[in-house]
Amino acid sequence: MFTLLLILHLIAVCCWLGGALYERFFTVGGVLKAKGTELEATMLKLMLSTVPFFLTSVFTILVTGIIMTIMHHYTFLSWSWIGLKQYIMLIVLLGFFFYIGPRMNKIGKQLNSNLAEGKGVNDEIRSQFNHIIILFDIMHIGVLINLILALTKFF
Repeated sequence: MFTLLLILHLIAVCCWLGGALYERFFTVGGVLKAKGTELEATMLKLMLSTVPFFLTSVFTILVTGIIMTIMHHYTFLSWSWIGLKQYIMLIVLLGFFFYIGPRMNKIGKQLNSNLAEGKGVNDEIRSQFNHIIILFDIMHIGVLINLILALTKFF
């Protein structure tokens, strides 16, 4: 059972990191390259549409991680390699659900409103988008740190 959970956990981590790399270099790069063109709005909508994929990965990581922690009789949020991983995941989840997610929703609504009026992406949307990208980069660094902690069990 533990091996199956670990495989599911690792697949979800690979999906998250692979999706993050794709999003960062293809989708975000496409939005930035298409600045001022009709393609910019399409690329931005593509990026905003990836949320269900990432939420599925995060949910899988969260559930399998909790179950494996319980199975191995580890404690939650302790000062150890697993506790640090849990703190990082908690910060990532709270940051996404209470800060990044609502801002992405706001960008989506503004973009849809602009497109309905025959406008494209304006400077306000671009500014919000650039802010979110920085936060995503920070969040993905946290995921990389978690991966390193899992591979090394550093302390």
